[in-house]
Amino acid sequence: MRERQRERFYTFYLNQVSFSRPNPSELQLTLSVSLRVKVEGNVDAMVAIFENGLVTDCCKGENRGRVLTNDRIVRSLEKVCTLQAPVTKKPTRGQVNIKLWEGYTKAKCGMVVFLQNPSSMEVVGAQLLELPNDA
Repeated sequence: MRERQRERFYTFYLNQVSFSRPNPSELQLTLSVSLRVKVEGNVDAMVAIFENGLVTDCCKGENRGRVLTNDRIVRSLEKVCTLQAPVTKKPTRGQVNIKLWEGYTKAKCGMVVFLQNPSSMEVVGAQLLELPNDA
């Protein structure tokens, strides 16, 4: 069963991914995605940019006096496109502009693209992407 669950997260192809910086505070992502398996209903292609190495000084509670390091904190979540039912293997293209936050540093960040059923919120596939050096 565990092997079967792992397989389902490789249910789509990212046929093409490109990045550009229309301005210093924005990252533009263009992608082409197609499914490898049949799914019911529409699915949304979502992108999340996360940041690692955030630090929290705890002043109260059970962690009082500790400094906690947090990784994979989602800083931006956007819908890129919708793959319409019945979903075929034909690629669907989408583009999204992502506003970057003050203090954004590529070295501390990563990106995940995932497909999600908008009705049930079930994630039907996910892939980790490396941000390009000029992002």
